[in-house]
Amino acid sequence: MARKSGSKNQGNKHGNGNSKPRGPSSDSLALKTRSLEEVLGVEAIDFGIENEVLTPKSSTIPILLDETVDDNSDDDSIYIVIDNDVVNNVESMDVNDVNPIIETESNNPIEIELEDIQEEVEFWMSAVVCYVVDVNPPINVMEGFIRRIWKHLNVDKVVMVKRGVFIVRFLTMDSRDKVLDGHYFFDNKPLIMKPWNSDMDMDKEEVKSVPIWVQLKFGFKYWGERALFKIISQIGKPIKRDQATINKDKSQFARVMVDVPLSKELPHCISFRDENGLMVKVGLYYEWRPTLCSKCKMTGHLHEECRQGKSKRVWVQKAKQVQPDATLHTVTSLVVDPEG
Repeated sequence: MARKSGSKNQGNKHGNGNSKPRGPSSDSLALKTRSLEEVLGVEAIDFGIENEVLTPKSSTIPILLDETVDDNSDDDSIYIVIDNDVVNNVESMDVNDVNPIIETESNNPIEIELEDIQEEVEFWMSAVVCYVVDVNPPINVMEGFIRRIWKHLNVDKVVMVKRGVFIVRFLTMDSRDKVLDGHYFFDNKPLIMKPWNSDMDMDKEEVKSVPIWVQLKFGFKYWGERALFKIISQIGKPIKRDQATINKDKSQFARVMVDVPLSKELPHCISFRDENGLMVKVGLYYEWRPTLCSKCKMTGHLHEECRQGKSKRVWVQKAKQVQPDATLHTVTSLVVDPEG
């Protein structure tokens, strides 16, 4: 009860405004702090003003500058004498100039033998690596295309090795060989194929020649393989005629596949002397024409579009245009034609 009355009295005193505010004063707090340090013998820790992150430069220089040699000291500690030139070098040192640690070769390196990779080699031996000239189709499009054209050849897997390059595994070696013996086209562009081996490079090779389909509009008497191959050999190596030309099912044009070199410009027409000694000129229609870059020797783009060795564009903030002072503008009166 006495405690409650005391709190009331304190409340009345504060309400009157004549008494001192509650809590210790700054002098008493400082006195208690000093007395506590004297009793415990503990000094306050000074954290300093700077709060910088330690770096090789900031942490090394104070140590080097503080190291001195005391010949009269009995301490067994080891001291280092630092020349002024060394200190200057440390101050100008860049962290990026520190050479990385290079791992030396082991005295007993791991050796891989043929038996270690035999299982994987045998698994992929019935596979072909393929890519389409000039384009890089996505995996879902390419897989659908391959499974459609080779649906009777036991396709097991279609895997994208890298952008535009695919590996197709067949269940049998016979299926792989049948594919390699044929010619296939993706959107009139040739599909380049080669058998997989354990040491092959998966990159697209520099293509020197490609097969393309060519249409020729001339008389039926020249549609035979002997005459047609002789005429079309002016632009490349003839491979085969299409089935409609062989069966004479179409009368509009003859269609023949030709392996053409990329280094040679394809003509729009060719000429030959007929059986009567007359010169005949025939136009050529290419279902697809390869484009070769003379700079990087790759297909799919021209020299002007080549990205090899092309400087990168750097975005720079556009400088703000200074608005001219309105007082500098001169206003001219409009001249109105009286006739409208």
